[in-house]
Amino acid sequence: MKTKGSQFWAIGALLIVLLSLTFFTGCKSDKDSDGDNVLDEKDKCKDVKGPKPVGCPLPPKIGLVNLYLETSASMGGYFTGSAEFKQIVSDLAVKIDKEISPVKIHFISDSIRNYPFEATRFSSDIATTKIALSNSSELHHIFNDIAKATKDGDISIFVSDCILSFPNAAVKANAEVNRQAASGTLKNNIYSTFIDLKARKQAASLYAFSSAFFGKYYDYQNVKVVLKGTVRPFYVWVIAKNDVLPVFDAKLAKIPNFKPEQEIHFGLLDKKIENYHILTQLGMKGDYKLINAGKVSDAGIENVEAEKNQAIEFSAVVDLNSLPPYAKKLSYLREHLKVEASGCSANVDISERLPSLTLKNKNQIAHYERASHVIKVKITQLRLDQATLNLRVPLKYDSWYQAWSTMNDKDVKKLGKKTFAFEHLVNGVMEAYNNEGKNLVDLKFQINQ
Repeated sequence: MKTKGSQFWAIGALLIVLLSLTFFTGCKSDKDSDGDNVLDEKDKCKDVKGPKPVGCPLPPKIGLVNLYLETSASMGGYFTGSAEFKQIVSDLAVKIDKEISPVKIHFISDSIRNYPFEATRFSSDIATTKIALSNSSELHHIFNDIAKATKDGDISIFVSDCILSFPNAAVKANAEVNRQAASGTLKNNIYSTFIDLKARKQAASLYAFSSAFFGKYYDYQNVKVVLKGTVRPFYVWVIAKNDVLPVFDAKLAKIPNFKPEQEIHFGLLDKKIENYHILTQLGMKGDYKLINAGKVSDAGIENVEAEKNQAIEFSAVVDLNSLPPYAKKLSYLREHLKVEASGCSANVDISERLPSLTLKNKNQIAHYERASHVIKVKITQLRLDQATLNLRVPLKYDSWYQAWSTMNDKDVKKLGKKTFAFEHLVNGVMEAYNNEGKNLVDLKFQINQ
């Protein structure tokens, strides 16, 4: 029979064992904040699901790149003489093939024809060999053929002068048909192609270039005009899944000779930027706590206290890498950033993230390293116990394409960088994606006393 004393010592021994286990295992955690089966202690991306071992999402994979080169009669002048076109296109093919992803080259007009050699061979062929030219092509049919041939995992690049036109027989029957139908039938054909691409979550980027042109130019009535070095525009379209296209565009931007004069992007707004993290070790002034700390996104600050006439300051980091290149530029962000404050007065500034910064907290270091930009907020007056601060960057399509468009190209030698009916082509694509009025960035901060 056990005595009270022996029971006391047994209980004491058990407590010692439990305390020992706590001591040796207490520093370990079985917490998995984002539910990706990677414990927080090993997860470098605790706020987003990712595979083992580090729990961070893998970047989208870039598949095969199909380069389609229009070879209709209207393109002939780019392939002869000292046209910059040849250097730009051959460099694009080789650099993508060697530095980004394998390239398969195709010629396209009334049908798709495969180029049987590698990109390096193409680089010499385009400079020394006459590219076979078709008599005519219809741009809206070409776009449709490329769209149908674009597989979900691949990327399609289309190089063209982008002149909307009906076939020669239709123009002979009505010399004004191209002008009459550009804003209706021709544009709607383009719209139909890109609305189908949008349904497949395919996005598009458009890049504008110019080159000397040596050869026969065909105006909107199919009248031939011989040009001897007149500068003419041409365009590079890139079509890919909307999560892959920004990654590919960023790699394109690193190719030294890929220097477009203008660019515009469509279909990259399926998901606007709404998440941010406040870093208390970066420019903190005043006393406050974070709302939703440790979650996918913070929600603001609470328990705010400040001395009389003292401003509250905090810095939030945000990842804008999924935006198209133009929208990540500091000039664009600062020009279009809209600040809406309710119950408080605030000054806001946005800047690019510095390559390195000394922080002590591991979570804050991880948030900082994954971010692309830093937003500094200074609350100068807090009038309500619960105030809100909304920061928005609306989508604004650049209108440069309108200046590159004309509806009369008969005097082509004096046109400069203008393409027949180009405005209606771009409008067809724009209407398909219909993103006007949406926001690229939409951040909501709650400031609670």
